[in-house]
Amino acid sequence: MSREQKAWKRTFWLSALLSVLLVASLAPYLTSSTELVRLRNSLLYQPITADAQWTPAQPPDDYLVERSAPTSMFERIATREKFLVPENDWETALRIGRHLVHKADATGRSGPIQQDLEQTYRRITEAGDGYCGDYVDVFTGLATTVGIFTRSWAFSFDGFGGHGHIFNEIWDRQAGAWRMIDVFNNYYVVDAEERPLSALEFREQLLRGEEIRWRAVDGSARPGFVFPEKALDYYSRGAPEWYLWWGNNVFDYDGNEIVGLASGAGRSVAQLAAIAAGVHPTIRVIHMQENEARRVELVRLRYHLIAASALLALLFAVMLFSLLRMRSARRAGRAVEYAR
Repeated sequence: MSREQKAWKRTFWLSALLSVLLVASLAPYLTSSTELVRLRNSLLYQPITADAQWTPAQPPDDYLVERSAPTSMFERIATREKFLVPENDWETALRIGRHLVHKADATGRSGPIQQDLEQTYRRITEAGDGYCGDYVDVFTGLATTVGIFTRSWAFSFDGFGGHGHIFNEIWDRQAGAWRMIDVFNNYYVVDAEERPLSALEFREQLLRGEEIRWRAVDGSARPGFVFPEKALDYYSRGAPEWYLWWGNNVFDYDGNEIVGLASGAGRSVAQLAAIAAGVHPTIRVIHMQENEARRVELVRLRYHLIAASALLALLFAVMLFSLLRMRSARRAGRAVEYAR
């Protein structure tokens, strides 16, 4: 082996070793779905505090409002099930919620469906499958189909990783107010006058330790929690880590060609494709002193992920170039031998 071949061989193996070390630095986030969510959220996190004091008449410029038309299947469902109650957005939302939660798995633990909107709808309504994110996406699609504006709130228990919950909020045009509806857990919340509360009003009650008046979306379906005190503990623990998904474009996302091509490689790859294509909503956290350290950690993780990805790409390029140079040097050495 010539001196040149040895030099490029050393370069190749050094690059390979550095690549392994970089992958190892991300290994703790690649071992579970909840940690993969943390990686995704680090890319989606926007450092501006979640400002929810806007209405659908004037949404923020960068909020991803749905622009695509509903699919024909969703239009047929909305017509067949008669979701739309004229001049009554709240009752319309409740009808959609009852339709979705009616066959929900009694344990609430069937796991994510990870398919397109239409397949997700079928599995929710025919088999009771799905987790909170599936219900939120399908509810958003059906509500959009009948002209109701929705947005999605989420909270986490683990520093904005995958251990948490997500639910909808609709804009009630007749009341001129936001109304929280958690279809997956079969809940909404009211005040002393039985007025449905917004998501932020509900959160304020949690933070102040006030009485929570739970109401079922569908009284005949399984409750999210058998005991109200369990529900109170669950939502209260998540109150310090609330964030707003900055978009409701479920049809735009579902119909994007790049996302469709990437979906065959798995959900995480499809989400990365959606981020690259600009159809994946970002997240806006409600800033609190209690979550500041975790927000800082999320930003650090994003820089770590971006830097590691860039270095891995560079190292792979060096490895490929090294292989090509080793091959070229080997051919040159053989040519010299033949010439002799």
